[in-house]
Amino acid sequence: MKLKIDQDMNVKVVNDKWRYATLIIIFSSLVLSILYLISQKEEIKIIYKHWVSVPEDDLPIKEEAWVKYLVEQGAVLPNICIAQAKVESGFCKSHVARKAHNPFGITYHKCKYVDGKHGVYAKYRTWKDAINCYIHIQDNYLRNIDGKYAESKDYVKAIRKVK
Repeated sequence: MKLKIDQDMNVKVVNDKWRYATLIIIFSSLVLSILYLISQKEEIKIIYKHWVSVPEDDLPIKEEAWVKYLVEQGAVLPNICIAQAKVESGFCKSHVARKAHNPFGITYHKCKYVDGKHGVYAKYRTWKDAINCYIHIQDNYLRNIDGKYAESKDYVKAIRKVK
């Protein structure tokens, strides 16, 4: 079997009779990758057709688990936190939430919970880190939400409407 790598780093089979062998190699690589992730004790979830790797010690995307964690961590008004996650990301369904573990739409800033930057948004390693960051800034955030942090003029009304 001869493989050819073009200038765009695409691998092509030179001999057509080896096409199935190449497919088997690619499939084997995929299986090995999945086995590696499982061996790292990470849970693989599919959320809206996107793969998301969730560390074992992280929270599942369930409202009850988040409320319990918020109460344990001493969050003020945990129901407001959940409502904001619903308004900002449809409770972890938005692109920013999935790719950056940022269900609240928190912009990038430096703090011990932020793991990087995703566009203008803060990127977190886990949902717990995002929640801990939210709790850390919650007091200042809630005092200034109407007019300073929220871009929408009807943001507070939208939060109040969430069930």
